[in-house]
Amino acid sequence: MRIRFASPPGPVSARALPAPSAEAEALLARLDQNDFKAEPEEVLPILTGEGWRILVGLGERAALDDSALRRIGGNLFAELAQAGIVHLAVGLDLSPEQTAQVAYGVLLRAWRAPAQYRKTPDEEEIWHLAEVTMLCDAPDMARTCFARLEAVGRAVHFARDLVVAPGNVLTPPAFVDALGKIPGIELEVINPNKAGLNLLQAVGQGSQYKPALAVLRYRGAGRKDRPAVLVGKGITFDTGGISIKPAKYMEMMKGDMGGGAAVAGALMALAARNAPINVVGVVAIAENAVSGRASRPGDVVKGYGGLTVEIIDTDAEGRLALADALAYAAKNFTPSKIIDLATLTGAVEIALGFERAGLFATSDALAEQLFAAGEAEDEKLWRLPLTDLYDDAIKSDIADLKNCSWERGPDHIHAARFLQHFVPDDIPWAHLDIAGLSEAAEDGPLAAEGPTGFGVRLLDRVLA
Repeated sequence: MRIRFASPPGPVSARALPAPSAEAEALLARLDQNDFKAEPEEVLPILTGEGWRILVGLGERAALDDSALRRIGGNLFAELAQAGIVHLAVGLDLSPEQTAQVAYGVLLRAWRAPAQYRKTPDEEEIWHLAEVTMLCDAPDMARTCFARLEAVGRAVHFARDLVVAPGNVLTPPAFVDALGKIPGIELEVINPNKAGLNLLQAVGQGSQYKPALAVLRYRGAGRKDRPAVLVGKGITFDTGGISIKPAKYMEMMKGDMGGGAAVAGALMALAARNAPINVVGVVAIAENAVSGRASRPGDVVKGYGGLTVEIIDTDAEGRLALADALAYAAKNFTPSKIIDLATLTGAVEIALGFERAGLFATSDALAEQLFAAGEAEDEKLWRLPLTDLYDDAIKSDIADLKNCSWERGPDHIHAARFLQHFVPDDIPWAHLDIAGLSEAAEDGPLAAEGPTGFGVRLLDRVLA
């Protein structure tokens, strides 16, 4: 779908049509019939003798922040994409900056799964809306504002494409190939077996596909500037291993690489808009499969940082892969900070539902930055405790740590505390458990049911 910016043919009014024209009177009559209240995000299409006219609720103008404007754009697209309208001109009497945010909302909502997975399109999902023209008095300025937002929006689409891909399509090698095609990014692929990334190797050794640690570098600042490091869980399919998952809903485990997709999308966005910062992305890629080579419950494995781990549950594989990735990043990249993202635990969904992701951090300043960015970008977080009070749950009788506990308790906190052991105390670190947000169970204003690309906008704003 194409988004354009243009000057209006005449003065743009929030009421769209000045009374007392015949068309305005007809619209007002229809307005009374439909009980349109002009609430924020409310959209009402009306077919008149002059064609379609769309009423859009803005609410109180004082409350029109960027988040509200994006939601207005997203709802506008969602309501009209299948309404038979091919071209839509939007004039809402907004500033160029505000107009760009509405267009950004349209772009974020205008994603669907790649057509390669269907022989014929689903008739119920065909979009007629092909072009949106945003009208404002300074279209060049609005276009400039939108350019940066569009870079992020396209990166969100890229992350969604990765998450929706079936496990037989996005295998570990295919994931690596996709990362290598991101413009402006240098890719290095590390063999876990040769690099001493034994925990990552243990996760992927049951699969026919070899695991890999993908290192993505974006250089937007001086070589002496320490990079921010983003670490993502990239489990392309998670059977649970020998601790196999129930069959029901296992098909959703193709999306267990949502954290890795967010890291990839964030790097894409930063490169596309030439952000003045150095960033390293580290994605731990593996398929957690069942075979005669798979790790067993009770195995003890030495991680990259030297700590040994007893694998209690092979379905708690994400924290194993992340542990090696975190230890490797801390040792090799001199990071200014490390932020990791993972679809890690079901416990965080029980604790926070599907509105906020879990935030764990060793730095109050970093936690505050992430929380504020989440509020601004509608990718909301909630900080959870990270203390040694939970260490007893992950003590092993035979190794330094065990990867989880069978005791009834907060597995999301146990997982975060487990990961903390692999990050040096002098590096600000935050862990985001995005299990409840990487995919949406129902349509929302900025994403339809399915992958959301959660984390891309959040990371872009934090690093900006």
